[in-house]
Amino acid sequence: MRKQAIPLIFLAMTVVMTSCLSQDQIPGSGPEFDTELTVDTGFTYGDIAEGETSTFTLRWTAADDAEWYEIRISPDPIDDSNWDNAVPIASVPVGDSASMVAHVQVQPEVFENTCIGCGLCVDACPQDAIHLIDGKAVIDLDRCTACGECVRVCPVNAISDSRYGQAYFFGIRAMGSGDAPSEVVTASGSYRLRYFNDPKWCGHCAYGCYILLDSCGPGCPVDAVWYTPDWNTPGVDSGMVHIDYDKCINCGQCFIQCHEYGLWSIKRQVVAE
Repeated sequence: MRKQAIPLIFLAMTVVMTSCLSQDQIPGSGPEFDTELTVDTGFTYGDIAEGETSTFTLRWTAADDAEWYEIRISPDPIDDSNWDNAVPIASVPVGDSASMVAHVQVQPEVFENTCIGCGLCVDACPQDAIHLIDGKAVIDLDRCTACGECVRVCPVNAISDSRYGQAYFFGIRAMGSGDAPSEVVTASGSYRLRYFNDPKWCGHCAYGCYILLDSCGPGCPVDAVWYTPDWNTPGVDSGMVHIDYDKCINCGQCFIQCHEYGLWSIKRQVVAE
């Protein structure tokens, strides 16, 4: 099953209808933008089940004169002074909406003009999702799980730092007539994506877990998946599988095997830092 692979900087956006654009916009003037940006925590949005997708869900109140919104991320807090250093991740068109909701996904992206074709990212990728084509690294989106190992090893910063495990601050700027930006950048706190085993869905199979069986795949490459004693041992988490976050590299292999063979108990989760 590969439908869980993460697409390139993908955005799904939902808008709740209530407000219209101002009729007296001044060309080239940035809109007034005074709102709070919030990020949902807990299991991520899913079309079939919660925790299915690699999304951050952002919420804010629309600006009256906005024509679209630009969303950026950074490992550092975002404001108007360092906006240009943050990574653009999505453009959100305005709707007839006062309450905006955007489901935003992160995905490493190769900057072709910077890539030197050294192949270090090819060797580092645990999913064999990167290949050199015409001397440049190319990411196979059907295999990539955004673990960020390619970002870590790239010697020339040719891959965007947008990945699992990294804590990010989000910033939004309202764009008005003539693409004029709002003076104010609305920013959030720090959040990150991680994999999590939902005890309500886990079969508590201990050593019989599909993530750990050699017949179901390679399993965790860094031995970050462990289990409590099996169901014969008393205890509320008897036989349950756990993730050691000190070892985890966010490769997503546990998610892949659990969704191919198991009970879909490994889910994606947003946590606040």
